[in-house]
Amino acid sequence: MVELREYIRESNAIESVHEESAVDDTVEAWECVSDLDGLSHDVVRQVHQRILGTRQPEIAGEYRDIQVYIDSHRPPPPVVVASEMDKLLSWSPADPLEAVEWHVAFEQIHPFADGNGRTGRLLYLWHCRQLDATPVLWRAEDREGYYDLFESTVDLDGRADVGDG
Repeated sequence: MVELREYIRESNAIESVHEESAVDDTVEAWECVSDLDGLSHDVVRQVHQRILGTRQPEIAGEYRDIQVYIDSHRPPPPVVVASEMDKLLSWSPADPLEAVEWHVAFEQIHPFADGNGRTGRLLYLWHCRQLDATPVLWRAEDREGYYDLFESTVDLDGRADVGDG
């Protein structure tokens, strides 16, 4: 498996976050979640809190209360973020491909005002650990290909209409 700090450094670089303190914050988030047996709203918000707490404390750990747009994609309105996350959190990926699909669905919900990519990639890493699978290491120079993942809607086999908001 890729070294944790390298994975986080590359993950952060996708969003042009290069400060070593941001890597430290994400390592701390990983240490809190890595050995947990499952994900919940509280766990997801705690990961986000630790990743953004020192950089953007006003939004850290809170689902968004504003509408956001990512290029031409309009994530679900804030009023349904918690219910969309309920649907997503009820699904546990069974293999590495499904872990990527879970990550894409998370990003399509875009539950936070900022920091979704860093949070989502850390949760993807958690899924890979659960599956004993080697994670994809997305690098900043592959940013365009990484963002291309989000052009299609993930069908969670009827579990959720994630990304159709």
